[in-house]
Amino acid sequence: MEMGPGIPRMCPCGALTVLLTSKTKENPGRRFYRCGVVFGENHLFKWADEAFVEELEVLAAKQTEMENGMVEIKEQLLDFKKDLTEIIEVVAAFSKHLRK
Repeated sequence: MEMGPGIPRMCPCGALTVLLTSKTKENPGRRFYRCGVVFGENHLFKWADEAFVEELEVLAAKQTEMENGMVEIKEQLLDFKKDLTEIIEVVAAFSKHLRK
């Protein structure tokens, strides 16, 4: 079953997920998410450690995107300040000219 990256909050069936601990011989103590209603084919199952790594990768990508957005905003702010300085200079020149 295809699911998105990160910590799953809902099963494709619409049920909330639950976080459980494996008691199998192959994965003792390993945490996993599964459908909170039905266990089986076509319902969510995902290892928690893998989900956590994916969640961190998603968050890191979002952080990078936000940092890039902040750089763009800072550049735009500098442009606005330059424009405002020019406008103030033009208004001052007109004001000086009108006083004569």
